[in-house]
Amino acid sequence: MTNEEIKSNLKKLFDCKEDFTVTQTGKKSNKVNGLYKPATHEIFLHNLNFNTSNELMYTAVHEFTHHYLTTEKGDKGGRHNGLFWATFYDFLEKAISYGFYERTRSEETQKLIDEAKEIQKAIIEAQRKLGETLSKIYESCDRNNERIEDVIEHDLQITRNKSKEYLKMRNSDTNSDEMAKVINSAKDVMIKAAAQKAADEGKTVEQVKQIAKAKPVDDDLESPESLRREEKRLETTIERLNDRLVQVQETLRSMAGGD
Repeated sequence: MTNEEIKSNLKKLFDCKEDFTVTQTGKKSNKVNGLYKPATHEIFLHNLNFNTSNELMYTAVHEFTHHYLTTEKGDKGGRHNGLFWATFYDFLEKAISYGFYERTRSEETQKLIDEAKEIQKAIIEAQRKLGETLSKIYESCDRNNERIEDVIEHDLQITRNKSKEYLKMRNSDTNSDEMAKVINSAKDVMIKAAAQKAADEGKTVEQVKQIAKAKPVDDDLESPESLRREEKRLETTIERLNDRLVQVQETLRSMAGGD
């Protein structure tokens, strides 16, 4: 695969406002598979590190993600943060759809993946059961006048925040505790549903995290629930203003009488 063929493929992912170059170094590196120079918009690929064009394109997409975030999002640091990994996997999915990257797994690796997934399912099921038991402990402590905080931190030797995570796991629909935590972090019901849908579709934790962090759309502000909350806030404000008005009027009358 030539440098121009690699570049042509990458431009299908996003046509950035700043151009870039791709150079296969013809070298092998024990430190990195590739690198991006933001000052000159150059992508370098140590192509002797790879045995297949698939491996090469994986790294090319990685470095192109740096170019995209630098030129389109103003990220000058080249950080491997949550936004980077979410964007990278978005691009990787596009690369799969365009046919220049293939997510293949050997029979040996797939067997181990399946084994790991079964272990994940067992862990999440145990955490769901723990959440259910913790819920009963909360109820028991309340009935028997016992301090739930002391039970959680002393008897169970976990933090209160961790116990709350387990309580949320009771209704989790995912087989990854990390993914469940991300989905449960969504503050809005619709966003939480969108995050769950993304997880069900096979998105990565970082991709789902970007969805869960999103703010509700403006249309949601006009929902019945939001309007009722706004009505309550306005009623409370009006009540306080009326009380203040009465106080001011009484004070004015008192001052007038004193004259």
